[in-house]
Amino acid sequence: MLTLVAQEMSSPAASQTLELNVRSPTPFDVPGLAALFSEMQRHYNRPVPDDQAVEAAALACKPITATFDPRVLIAAADGTIVGSIVLNVVFPAFELTRALYIRDLYVARSMRRHGVGQALVRAAAHLTYAEGFSALDWTTETGNAAARQMYESCGARVLPRTYYRLAREDLHGARHLEGGRTAQDTLET
Repeated sequence: MLTLVAQEMSSPAASQTLELNVRSPTPFDVPGLAALFSEMQRHYNRPVPDDQAVEAAALACKPITATFDPRVLIAAADGTIVGSIVLNVVFPAFELTRALYIRDLYVARSMRRHGVGQALVRAAAHLTYAEGFSALDWTTETGNAAARQMYESCGARVLPRTYYRLAREDLHGARHLEGGRTAQDTLET
């Protein structure tokens, strides 16, 4: 197991110094990561059953065995998992290389504004270049000023791009195919 970042951080709520450790998760981290994933899903108003959170945590804690397996890092303070970052491999990236994309970054509500997010982003950047990837990319909601400020404090540049998404629910009304058929009609034929 590779420990990527270790730093001390002060907790305003407590007059003690906590050690923050950012590292790759192991199977022993499944229960703590499942609890964090459950909190994350409630935060996004998309709660999941406990067994689904455990299944996702077990997947996140699996060792990397293939080129396109996701990379996951966790942040622990005093032995409790307080944040996670999930990185997906993107290909092709710049000049036909592979890059990493931050798919999700979450910090426990109780640990926000303590440097956990910054430590996770910095560890992800270190991992990106240590493993030979060409870049670390991600998006955030334009209106999320706190996230944008945190990312920019890590040295990230804002790129002039527009992102699109075509979700399953978008396909039902799409009438852009020949003869006025929807994309769903085409998939069913």
